[in-house]
Amino acid sequence: MGRPTTGVRFGAAVLAIAALTLTGCTKQGGDTTCENYQKMSDADQREQVTKLYKDKHGEEPSAIIVSGLQQQAIVYCKTAAKPDSKIKEIPIS
Repeated sequence: MGRPTTGVRFGAAVLAIAALTLTGCTKQGGDTTCENYQKMSDADQREQVTKLYKDKHGEEPSAIIVSGLQQQAIVYCKTAAKPDSKIKEIPIS
């Protein structure tokens, strides 16, 4: 076997870029905008508020905390926030 061909290298580069792009999309957490948050499924909303909590507290939240944060984000986004407001702006302790 010789050196990788240009096509193989190009394919590997495309896969690496795609992986980095997809990773960036799922790691939003508190940087998720209200506009995007309101369009998400229940499971995706829970994932984003879980990331928000873990970023702030450094630990995994309980299911009750996740449910509360999810509802808090929904209310915030529907009332006080603008479409480009981020869910990390909700007051959590």
